[in-house]
Amino acid sequence: MDSNDPLQQRLAQWRVGLEAPPRFQAGVWARIAAEESARRTVLDRLGEWFMAAFHRPHMAAAAVTLGLALGIGVAFMKAQDSNTLATRQLEVRYMETINPLAHGHGGGPS
Repeated sequence: MDSNDPLQQRLAQWRVGLEAPPRFQAGVWARIAAEESARRTVLDRLGEWFMAAFHRPHMAAAAVTLGLALGIGVAFMKAQDSNTLATRQLEVRYMETINPLAHGHGGGPS
């Protein structure tokens, strides 16, 4: 293009004289933040709360300790139930070995 072209000269001189209203940028960012907070689910908010709570080392240590204690407690109770069931089964088997009537045969003549 020719530098003597009147269109090129006019375009070179052209300036946009628009200015944004006061606090326009702050208003845009406020609307964006409002949209993002409206889209967050309960799970997102719960995750943020956990991250904030466990960001402190003593809270994280307390949570790990509590989780371990609960896990050990549940495992202990489950082991007790299993041991009780095994003991009952062993009692029944022992009784069947020493008591012929416990077999269900009746022990009498056929």
